[in-house]
Amino acid sequence: MKKIVDIGDSESKQKNRSNIFFSLKNSSKSIPTRYLYDELGSKLFEKICNTEEYYLTRVEQYLLETNASEIVKLSNPTDIFEFGSGSSKKTTLLIGEQFENNPNISYSSLDISRKALKMTFEQVKKINNKIQINLFKGDFLSDLKKVQLINTPRLFLFLGSTLGNFDDKIALAFLTGLRKVMKKKDYFLLGIDMLKEESIITSAYNDSKGITKRFNKNILQVVNKKYKLKFNKNNFEHQAYFNSRKSQIEMYLKSKKEHKIQLPDNSSIQINSGEKILTEISRKFSFKVIQSLLKKSDLKIEKKFQDKKKYYTLMLIRRL
Repeated sequence: MKKIVDIGDSESKQKNRSNIFFSLKNSSKSIPTRYLYDELGSKLFEKICNTEEYYLTRVEQYLLETNASEIVKLSNPTDIFEFGSGSSKKTTLLIGEQFENNPNISYSSLDISRKALKMTFEQVKKINNKIQINLFKGDFLSDLKKVQLINTPRLFLFLGSTLGNFDDKIALAFLTGLRKVMKKKDYFLLGIDMLKEESIITSAYNDSKGITKRFNKNILQVVNKKYKLKFNKNNFEHQAYFNSRKSQIEMYLKSKKEHKIQLPDNSSIQINSGEKILTEISRKFSFKVIQSLLKKSDLKIEKKFQDKKKYYTLMLIRRL
């Protein structure tokens, strides 16, 4: 197994601890989305991607299958660098295609989940065991500045519409941070979920098998373990609905009853019956909105790939 290099900032980790306690004590309670993706969370998300309702993965997979050859021909990378890789099943289409053109292709992955990185390693090795693989454990928001610069062309990947988990401020911070590490010959492939019929979007986050419910509740186990808390997942129910004003899915844990959560400093968090804890947003973009974000980050769309229904878009992007 390839060694995983931890590039996480110790100062950022301490800040994360303070932030989570603050966000839980706030009147509008929330838990940062990154805590959804521990080892179990990553496995559950893989299962979500295979549900009938979750169209995003299928459509993105189709777009990669039908356009991988053109994408690697245009970008011609010597390194494919992925943010938040999951298991990299979709990414192997690009790596495999480019390996045929350049056997010296390398693959790099930055993910907060050690389990996801291990899954990534196994998937990429199936293509060819000669491919150099670099695995980095860290947060692609706070640790992006640590990405090693190389002189040869690189293709950055941010798939799964993960950008939709960020509000405008954080999305711009990520995109401008990426712009700083991109060279003129580099490309950036961005996967974006587009606005569509509300019922289709809502169903994707309320699957009939209840996997998303388990995935959402697992975040409580993650913060319990990490910060020595005592959330009882049975005190909460999964709730996900579309906020049409903000064009985003909002995923919550809604409290079934009034109770308190003790913190390590002996203070406590009061949670009222019916009170909600936000765990994730998933924005659905219009082309106008995403183009504005890219323009503000000094990035431009070189080419876009869409399915016939225009449910989803892959954008091949360069720096201005």
